[in-house]
Amino acid sequence: MKSALLTLVALGLQAQSGAVVVVPGPNLPPGALLDVKDSLPLLLGPATAKAILAHRAVFRDTLAQVKLSAQLKGRWQAIHQPLTLVAVFGSWCADSHLQLPDLLALEAVPTPFIEIHYLGVNRDKQLDPARWPAGCAAQVVARVPTFYLFATQPGGKQQLVGSVVENPPRPGQTMAEALLELVEAARP
Repeated sequence: MKSALLTLVALGLQAQSGAVVVVPGPNLPPGALLDVKDSLPLLLGPATAKAILAHRAVFRDTLAQVKLSAQLKGRWQAIHQPLTLVAVFGSWCADSHLQLPDLLALEAVPTPFIEIHYLGVNRDKQLDPARWPAGCAAQVVARVPTFYLFATQPGGKQQLVGSVVENPPRPGQTMAEALLELVEAARP
């Protein structure tokens, strides 16, 4: 009864303010939040590939369908410049469900030069600047997923060199191909 009341109150607040309200779920770990729109748990802030795959089956199911060619894997491993790739995604977002698994597949191909970070956001896409990886300037996120590429500069500072927003830029292109092109374009 208490849970139903909280949900009704949250829905009323959402209708009044136009904002998305999250409500703690009754059978979730402390601090877990539910998205009022789909009543599923949210993955917020820094996350790992393992946490994303454990979070919702749609990420695992989509990853199982990703096929990286040997050529694409070889190009990924040929990168020898220190780079940081930050993926800002929504665990609630259909485009994130579709596109993020391509990066998860690329991350499984070992390369010591590309550091990957995942940042989950709520529907408002607000992210505390302190959540960004060290040295990477916080970016304004308008759509998810957005993949930000930073190149390591002398002294360890990170400089934003490009991004891919929401979907691959060319029709028929996979997100893995788009991210690889982004990374290759950052070569000195």
